[in-house]
Amino acid sequence: MISGLRLILLRKHNEIANEELKGRLEEVYLQVRNGYRIHIITSGEGVPYESKIKLDAFVDELGSPTANIVQWDEQALAQLQDEFYRQSLPAVREPLQLAIPDAPYARRSGSAECYMFSLPGNVLAELYKQYGESLLQRNIRVDQRDTATNRSIELTCSGDESKNFLHFNNGVTFLCETARYDPFHHLMIVEKGQVVNGGQTIRALHRAYEKYSLKPDVEVPARAITAAADKDFANNVAVNQNNQNQIGTGFLRSNDQVVVQLDHALAALGWFLERREGELKTATNAEKAAIEARIGHSLEGRIIRLKEGAQAYTATFFGQPEVAKKNVKKIFLSTEDGGFYEKIFSAEMTANKIVIAHQLKEYIDEFIRKVNKTKAQSSQPLIETYRGILGDAIADRHSDKVHQVLPQCAIFVCGTIFRDLTALQGNSYSCIASILNKRGEAIICEHLLHIMDYAKNNPDKADKSWPVLLKSNPFFLLVMAYIQGIRSATGAPANGSAKAVPVAGK
Repeated sequence: MISGLRLILLRKHNEIANEELKGRLEEVYLQVRNGYRIHIITSGEGVPYESKIKLDAFVDELGSPTANIVQWDEQALAQLQDEFYRQSLPAVREPLQLAIPDAPYARRSGSAECYMFSLPGNVLAELYKQYGESLLQRNIRVDQRDTATNRSIELTCSGDESKNFLHFNNGVTFLCETARYDPFHHLMIVEKGQVVNGGQTIRALHRAYEKYSLKPDVEVPARAITAAADKDFANNVAVNQNNQNQIGTGFLRSNDQVVVQLDHALAALGWFLERREGELKTATNAEKAAIEARIGHSLEGRIIRLKEGAQAYTATFFGQPEVAKKNVKKIFLSTEDGGFYEKIFSAEMTANKIVIAHQLKEYIDEFIRKVNKTKAQSSQPLIETYRGILGDAIADRHSDKVHQVLPQCAIFVCGTIFRDLTALQGNSYSCIASILNKRGEAIICEHLLHIMDYAKNNPDKADKSWPVLLKSNPFFLLVMAYIQGIRSATGAPANGSAKAVPVAGK
């Protein structure tokens, strides 16, 4: 790096280049920066002493420190990740000014302050009217709409029991960087705030407000918790505040630093990561348009849901289809709780890999839908229908089992195809999409045949029902060993162009 910068900045070509080359280089130098700032990113151990000496000597060589031709600094990766997290997590940028009737009760516990207060229902309703869902981006639950609970909330705030709303409702929790009370104007001022719990309450209040049925005596209990820049504490507040009610484990991780970074990395590739369940169903047209502008594509065919994307990745790159299919909850549980979250969502997971795993799973799902649709519309005998879409071998040998295998097989086949194309046939995982485009359906049929052939020929090792077998990692490993034997015997090429081969003795 130093050698390259020395060559650029000291313009050594003036001494050694011929006139024609000098003229061309001068054109190049019109585009070259006059100065550079070098950022050295480390794992936390810092820049070695000898490297600092070299960098400082290079800066001195270029001139006095005031020239600032080259500057350098060092930063730990963890520090940059924290900074990225603070900048990337959604928050209302301007201060939220909440009119409250009484001074809050402030309490410091641990590393954070908590302000407890109540505020009129119309204040929250108007707040939602002003900011909409951007106020609730860190709320793990999206709008549940017309549920019994939400109807009850709306009925309470607009009915005879409105005066008791304070006692009946769990209230709302604001997570913010800082909070303070202005006693002169009776305002609770919340900086970079988000509602992490109580989203259904706010939406119900807003619906009643829009119908002019929200009673003026509605009071809502509230808390403002100052998380500052502590990402772990902020995430734990969101998780624990929502963990008291049933919600998928995957969406308790929706605000985790790794998931947020994955979201941004996928957006750069033109994909939208739906971190929260049902997020797009409740998004407005304007919000969808903003997402499309962010990813640079139409949303159609460009959505990866957190749970499904993690399942596909776990079945392929992580090599555990049993976890992906049978123990989905463990994908998002920490290792301390018996899960695999830190192992799956590790530095090995990249946006590119998630996209490849997702595309493979989607291709298989689409093929299964096509088979089911063809079967439903066909007037032929079932064996002939299978023959036309799955091939002679499957139709002749396994037509009585196909209906048991297809509904359960997508994640399992996702795992076998990925390992076959990469580990056994030697393809780069980046080639999988193009291989599927060329002969994806043939590959799926080939793998279905191998799976069912192995089970039929080895009843002692496949003595469970198909739903159980297709969630079993031991069965997966046996099938892969069987496919490996076929590849070794036939010398399958490493370009994804192998033809389906008959099973020995058939």
